[in-house]
Amino acid sequence: MTNHVLVDFGEVISHVQSPAAMRTMAELLGVPARAFTERYWGSRASYDRGLAAYDYWQLVAGRPVRGEELLLLRRLDVEGWTRLNFETIAVLREARRRGAQLTLLSNAPSDLAVEVRASSVLAEIFTLMVFSAELRLAKPDGEIFDTALALAESTPQDTLFVDDRWENIRAAGARGIRTHRFTTAQELQAVLAGIHFGDRQPRPWWTRRRAARSVSAPG
Repeated sequence: MTNHVLVDFGEVISHVQSPAAMRTMAELLGVPARAFTERYWGSRASYDRGLAAYDYWQLVAGRPVRGEELLLLRRLDVEGWTRLNFETIAVLREARRRGAQLTLLSNAPSDLAVEVRASSVLAEIFTLMVFSAELRLAKPDGEIFDTALALAESTPQDTLFVDDRWENIRAAGARGIRTHRFTTAQELQAVLAGIHFGDRQPRPWWTRRRAARSVSAPG
């Protein structure tokens, strides 16, 4: 029986990074838009795995970035990723009402993780939030799925994983987890409507947060 839904953040719960924010960040650094986009995404996997903001933005800019300029870039980046998809949120809220245990599993740098954790909207839905930068692991690494399930006290057989990227869907499937590749909130609603969630009650959120913080990061 599926009781646990493991959900991606970017382009599922939030909209894709704002094109306006991308243009503004490129202009701030004085980097041509195409080069900025290539560097932004080319170094993103390391940032998601815990690379410091200073080091990431230096790679993107091709020069040191400090002080107010660095703070502004970090703020613009987070704001661009936190435009929530309220259609998806409504679907997940209904699943929680019907008894689903919901865990957020996001490839996210530390700045974004802090902002998402502080969201009262998301705190109402998710029992647990797991972020790549905190674990020094990222999807599609198989170990991050094992860690998320252990923290949620769930099993692959009890879990549905929702993500928009095929490489992450394949990695979860290889772990024996049922998957749904996200395209629209309406399709997700149809999938979740077909699941009878059981009565399993998760641990209180405060014990889960302590457990998440206690996971040692690999060297």
